[in-house]
Amino acid sequence: MSGLDGRPVRSTAALSGTLAVAVALLVGLGVGDPLTVLVSVGGALSLAGGIWALDGGSNARVAGGSVALLVGTLCLGATLTLGASTPALFVTLGLGLAVTLVVTDATTGLARSDSLGTALRESGNALLVGIVLAVLLNLLVEFDPLTAVAAAVLALAVSSSLVAFVTLQLAVLGVLALLDRTVPIVDGWLPDRPDSEGPLDGLADAGVAATDVPKTVWAVLGVELFVALTPFGRALFALFLDGVPLVGPVLEFALSGVLHVAVGLVAVALVGVVAADGLRHWVADWLGDDPARTLSLQAGGLLTVALALVGTAALSVLGRPLLPGPDGGVTTVVGPAAVVLGAVVSLLLVTGIALQAVALLPDTGFVAPTSVGFTVGSALLFLSTLGAAELGLWTPLVVVGVAGALLVWDTGVHASGLGAQLGRAAESTDSQYVHVTGSAAVLATAVVVALAARYLLVPALAPPASPEAAWRSAVALGLVLVALVAFGLALTVREKRSVAE
Repeated sequence: MSGLDGRPVRSTAALSGTLAVAVALLVGLGVGDPLTVLVSVGGALSLAGGIWALDGGSNARVAGGSVALLVGTLCLGATLTLGASTPALFVTLGLGLAVTLVVTDATTGLARSDSLGTALRESGNALLVGIVLAVLLNLLVEFDPLTAVAAAVLALAVSSSLVAFVTLQLAVLGVLALLDRTVPIVDGWLPDRPDSEGPLDGLADAGVAATDVPKTVWAVLGVELFVALTPFGRALFALFLDGVPLVGPVLEFALSGVLHVAVGLVAVALVGVVAADGLRHWVADWLGDDPARTLSLQAGGLLTVALALVGTAALSVLGRPLLPGPDGGVTTVVGPAAVVLGAVVSLLLVTGIALQAVALLPDTGFVAPTSVGFTVGSALLFLSTLGAAELGLWTPLVVVGVAGALLVWDTGVHASGLGAQLGRAAESTDSQYVHVTGSAAVLATAVVVALAARYLLVPALAPPASPEAAWRSAVALGLVLVALVAFGLALTVREKRSVAE
C-alpha cells in the first residue's frame, strides 16, 4: 500500500471541479460583467491546468504548464483591469480563486504540488532578467548613452595633437591586452584542429598582457602624458608638426580622430567577445545541471518577456504607446515593457502566495491535507455567493449558488476519502452515483423549501413593510435552511468516516 496514489478518485473529483465551474459561472454572470467573469474563470482553469502539467515527466509538458501559469496570471491582471470600476470585482476574483483551488485538488492535489513553487520561482527569475534587459534597451533607445559617451571620450582624446598621440598609444596597448585575452576564448569556441599553425596563432603572438609590457614603455608614456597635460608641451608638439612640411599635415590628420575610431572599433569588438564569454558562463551557471528542465520551468517567463519586448518594439514602430497616459516619469526611464513585466512579477507573486498559503493550511490541523482545495474552494464559492447577494443577485440564484457550493465540498471530500482508501484509479461509479444523488436530492429539497418560504410562506404570514425587507428576510431564511442541511451533511460524512476507520 506504500505506492498507493491517494489523490481524489478521478471521476468523482472531476464532477466536483465541473460543479465548481458551473456555480462560478452561474453566480458570476448573474451579478458581474460577462467578459470579466469569463476571463476570471478561464484564468483559473489555466492556473489549475498549469499546476497539473507541472507534475508531468516530460520537459514539453512542464513547459506547457509554465506557460499556462503565466496565462492564468495574466488573466488575473486582465480581471483586475476589466473589473476595477465595478463593485463585483472581489466576487469575481473570489470565484476565480475558488475554481482554481477545487480543480487543482481534483486533478493534482494542492498539497502534493511540490513543483509549483519551483516553477513560480524560475518564471519569476526569467521575468526579473527580462526587466533588467528591458530597462537597458529602453535607456539605449531613448537616451543613446553609448553614443554620447563615445563622442565625449573621443573629443577629450583628440583635444590636442599631443594628447591624441599619447591616447592613441594607450589605446593600442589596450587592444593588445584585449587581444591576449580574447584569442584563447575564440580558440575555445572553435573545434579542435590538428597541430598546425592557424590564423589565431599569429594573433596570440601579437597579444601582450599589461603586465608583460616593459617598464620603460610605461615610463615613456608617463612622461608623454605629463608633457601633454602642460600647455607648453602641447604648443611645442604643434609647432613641431607645423615645422614638418609633408609628414606634419598627414600626422595631424591621422591624430584628428581617424585612427582613434579605427582602434576603438577593434576594441569594442574584442570587448564584445569577452562579454559574450562571460555571458556564456553566467547562462551555464543559471541553467544548472539540467538546462532542459530549467528552461522548461522558465518557459512561461521567457515567453512573456519575448512578447513584451517584441510588442513594445512593434507598437513603437506603429507610433502607438504600450501604456496609456502621458509620457514622463518612471515609464520614460525604465520603459513600458519593464513596467508591464514588473506588474506581471507582482501578479505572479500574489498568485504564488495565495496558492502556497492554502497549501499550508493542513499544517494548522483544521483542514485535511487530502481535501484542502475542495474545502477552501467551496468556502470561497459560498462567501462569493453571499457577496453577490449583497450586490443584488436574484434570490433563487443565491440559494442555488450556496447549495452548489455545499455540493462541491461534499463531492470533493467524498472523492478524497475514496482516493485515500482505495487509490485514485479506483472504480467509484456506484459509490459516486449513490452519494452524489443523495446529497443533490437533500440540497434540492432544501432549495425548494427555501424558495417556497421566500415566495409563499413569508409573504402570507408576515407581509413585509418594504420590498427591501422582504428580500433580506427571505435570503436570510434560505441561507439558514441551507446551513442546517450542510450541518446534517457534515455529520453524515463524519459518521461514515468513523465507521470506515
